[in-house]
Formats: sequence, structure tokens, C-alpha cells
Amino acid sequence: MSRFVVLAAVDASEAAHEVLRAGANFARHIRGGELHLVHVVEDLPPPVVLVPPPAGLGVTSTEIMAAAREHVEELAAEARAQFPGRLATHVAAGSAWKQILQVAIDVQADLIVVGTHGRAGVKRLLLGSVAENIVRKASCPVLVAREKDYHAFVPPEIEPACPDCLAVQHQSDGANLWCERHAQNAPHAHLHYEVPESFRPGSHLSRPSRA
Repeated sequence: MSRFVVLAAVDASEAAHEVLRAGANFARHIRGGELHLVHVVEDLPPPVVLVPPPAGLGVTSTEIMAAAREHVEELAAEARAQFPGRLATHVAAGSAWKQILQVAIDVQADLIVVGTHGRAGVKRLLLGSVAENIVRKASCPVLVAREKDYHAFVPPEIEPACPDCLAVQHQSDGANLWCERHAQNAPHAHLHYEVPESFRPGSHLSRPSRA
């Protein structure tokens, strides 16, 4: 049976849970899917040679790595509730994007799932530097997992959703997409796949004109 390896890059932030959910969802619905979790520890303190560190100087590299492994195992337990298939964990130290891509090569990942820590102050691609480097340099598709929240952020170049259209979609469970005002301007696009009978004539996936 062919493999489809999903590599979910998780950290210690709340974004890790969204990355985990997206990775587990992909692996669960793809034949041969397996889920790998990778966590990278950056900025480890230099190793202490010969003698233990004096008391009060903070945790050691060994303790930091042990805590990282414990964190990944906790996330793996969370993933197990969402994905019953083959699951593996990886912990590495160094540059996050380099280590993630190294693991991706080592396990021959078919998809990398990364997260992003919000949008404030982020200029390029709305991603953090780790996610951006992975998107640019990965040798397989990359999915940026982000919690859906159209209320918190809509780019200024994009119009907010029409409340009446949203009400129609909610009431019809997605069978109808546009309110009466916007349905009149919907383009007559040809759909190249079978449309359920619940879709009414004239209801299209293309966004209608706001004019």
C-alpha cells in the first residue's frame, strides 16, 4: 500500500492545536495516510563540559529536550483521538525551518502542515519567518493552518461577506449561496462536476458582482 506522509510542525503555542487538527484530518481521509509530528527546540544553551552547571543558572539542554519530548507526546495523545492510523513523533534542535525540512526529507513527506502566530506586524505572505521559509523551500506541498475567523480579520482590499448571503447559506446548509439581491447578479458559470439536486438553478460557486 502506498504511503501518504503528513508532517505536522508543532510548537508550544496555541497554534499547534490547529496544525494538529488539520494534519490529522488530512491523514485520516487519505489512503495510506500517516501522521508525523515534529517539534524543534531553538536557542538551546551551550553544553556544559565535565561538570554539572552551578545551581541557580537555569535548566540544562537535557531538561529542555526532555520537556520538548513530553510536550510532543501530549500532542500525540491528542492526535490519537483524531487519527487512528500510523503516528510518529520527532524532536530536533536547531533552526526550526531547517530541521522541519530535514525531517520532511528523511520521512519523504507528501504534505507539510505549519502554523502562523497571528497577523500583527507580519508583512510578508501574512506568515512568520519559519512558515515563510518552509513555503519557499519545501519540496512538497505546504498547508498553512490557521483558525477560521472572518470576524477578526478581513484584508482591507476585500469586502466583508454580505450578512444576508451568510444567513441564506446557514439556513439552507450551503445549498443556496446568495441572498436575493446578489443572486440577481450571479454569473452563469458552467460547473464541471456533478451538482447535488439541492442546488437550485442559477446558484453558482462563483462570487457574484457587488454592483
